[in-house]
Amino acid sequence: MRVLLSTYGSRGDVEPMVRLAVRLRALGAEVRVRTPPDFAELPDRVGAPLVPVGQPARPMAHGATPPTAADLPPRAAEGCDALAAGGMMPAGVWL
Repeated sequence: MRVLLSTYGSRGDVEPMVRLAVRLRALGAEVRVRTPPDFAELPDRVGAPLVPVGQPARPMAHGATPPTAADLPPRAAEGCDALAAGGMMPAGVWL
């Protein structure tokens, strides 16, 4: 089974998806984690492929404009059998 775990937000949004990736991989799933590029080290630590999404999230905490659908690569979930999305932004909309 191929799974995309997608989130956009703070480290507190990304870490649960990375923990879920670890568990799903232990069960035999092929997992990709889609997060803002400033959290790339988290999925990398557990060997989960990263699909970067949008602009870094950290500047948004200081008033930067959030990404729009035009800023994001299309079809990140292509070829996946399942999707889990969460976080402060509706990550599922950007698929």
